Amino acid sequence: MWSFFSEARVRQLSVGWGILLIVGLFLSSAVRALPSLGIAGLFLTGVGYSLQHKRIAQRAHWPELLSFVLIYLLHLVTGLWHSTLANPALRQDLVLELPFVLLPVAFLLLPSWQAAHKRTLWLVLIGCCLAAAASATLNYLAHLKEINRIYLESRVMPTEPDHIRFSLLVSMAVLAGASLVLGRELPRRWRQLTAAGVGLLFLFQHLLAARSGLVTMYAGGALWLGWLGWQLNRWKDVLRISLLIAALAGTSLLCFTTLRNKIIDTQTDVGKIKSVAAANNYSMTARVYSYDIAWDIIRAHPLAGVSRVGLADAMAAGYGARFPQIERAHYLLPHNQFIFNLAAYGAVGLLVFLVGFYYPLWVGWRRRNVRLLLMYLIISLSFLVEYTLESQVGVLTGLFFILLAAAPSEPTPHGSPTR
Repeated sequence: MWSFFSEARVRQLSVGWGILLIVGLFLSSAVRALPSLGIAGLFLTGVGYSLQHKRIAQRAHWPELLSFVLIYLLHLVTGLWHSTLANPALRQDLVLELPFVLLPVAFLLLPSWQAAHKRTLWLVLIGCCLAAAASATLNYLAHLKEINRIYLESRVMPTEPDHIRFSLLVSMAVLAGASLVLGRELPRRWRQLTAAGVGLLFLFQHLLAARSGLVTMYAGGALWLGWLGWQLNRWKDVLRISLLIAALAGTSLLCFTTLRNKIIDTQTDVGKIKSVAAANNYSMTARVYSYDIAWDIIRAHPLAGVSRVGLADAMAAGYGARFPQIERAHYLLPHNQFIFNLAAYGAVGLLVFLVGFYYPLWVGWRRRNVRLLLMYLIISLSFLVEYTLESQVGVLTGLFFILLAAAPSEPTPHGSPTR
């Protein structure tokens, strides 16, 4: 039985499970189990490989891989401190955060990824983003006037997954694709196709006009161009790409009504921040008041917080007491992962989260792993305006692609058709 888990087969299975996980992110509303199947497949494949070969393949990398488990322990310990497993909300939270155990352990047990296999998964991400972007664009063209109008109401076109997470995935696809093309990691024909796909996704990000997506894409682009220039001394490439980005951005501003309307909506939203009632209609204003309530909770529970399962009730009580003008339907949890964690887990919990989540970044910085730095930059910027890690798609977006970028890789064997 155990001979099934040969190194070659395990690597092939890992790619297959990774593809299922990525595709599942885009189909999770229709088939919610798909991402979970991908996670379970990677985990069980890693366990089978480890048992057959009687070794932990990535033992040397255990600190940066298992540091993510601290985040799960944070949810478990604080949840049990404030509640019991009889609480459905706690059980749901523990299941939701289970990838912080299963995926790091899977990457710990699996053999090193071949470079071509990792490239395959990045290309699958790009392909899925293109397919989802095409679907959203066709729907936009079919409902042009209505969708243009809702952009003035702090709403955006429907996407799968939701526009926040989707915009982050598009940013990852654009930057990963650009690094594959400019790093000359693909055959010429694949470089051309990937470059075209990256260009289309760059334009779509402007059509979607989700603020988180635009900020993460441009910030990541600036980091990558800086790396090309100062680390690789490819200043001519930096200049050419910068001019192309400026031209595409200018074209987008002229051609995309959604982008212009989002700019107008953002300006209006900022102007409404002092009006409490505006939180019922404007997303940025609503976020500001969610931060106010969260800071009240933090001041009352500075060290241990109120726990993840108690945060919603604490926020609702704060809204009712301080801002009765805001309707219950528009109560928000704090849309900032750091403030969210500080309110839920206190200063001690936030420190545990920072160590657990960012220790691999420190290791990646020392190893000059620029793709890992890009993934961390995208996720960290999203943390400033969202509680990214509190949904299934958010957890996997914030974890799987970081692990993939950080995973040790081996050169593809000579003559492989994937090179």
